[in-house]
Amino acid sequence: MFHTFSDLEGIRIAIEMERRGESFYRRAARVSRSAETIALLNALAGDETNHRAEFERLYRREAEGGLSEAAYDDETNAYLTAIAAEVVFPEGLMGLKDAGFEDPVAVLASAIASEKDSILFYTELQSCTTDAHARSVFGEIARQERGHLFRLQRQLELISR
Repeated sequence: MFHTFSDLEGIRIAIEMERRGESFYRRAARVSRSAETIALLNALAGDETNHRAEFERLYRREAEGGLSEAAYDDETNAYLTAIAAEVVFPEGLMGLKDAGFEDPVAVLASAIASEKDSILFYTELQSCTTDAHARSVFGEIARQERGHLFRLQRQLELISR
């Protein structure tokens, strides 16, 4: 069975993805023993909190008359469900542990991979909708996530030197 997507549901999923990312980083910070990694994980959680708040504002605005709640066709629903299932640390804390849980470089690499997956999801929502306004909204979300991806890549570059 697949999830039913609509333009408005796409933003709700964006909120949930940010919530999951925030929760993931906070849980990881609680079990980490490296002060540097804990600080990084808490900063990443803060970023996700800020993104979630922004997307919640966007959702409220669009729910008041912007985006459609009409469901996408079955094929599109199945496709977006498959993408959404892989977004935001599908392997959980154990996946990060295997990648070098106490290593800030590994943490950033995981965060970067998650941002790339998120951008793919929003870009696909943008291409699947038939509504020009919704394309603009999903394009804006993807733009914000690309900005976050760029900041993470710069941070990784700085600590990898």
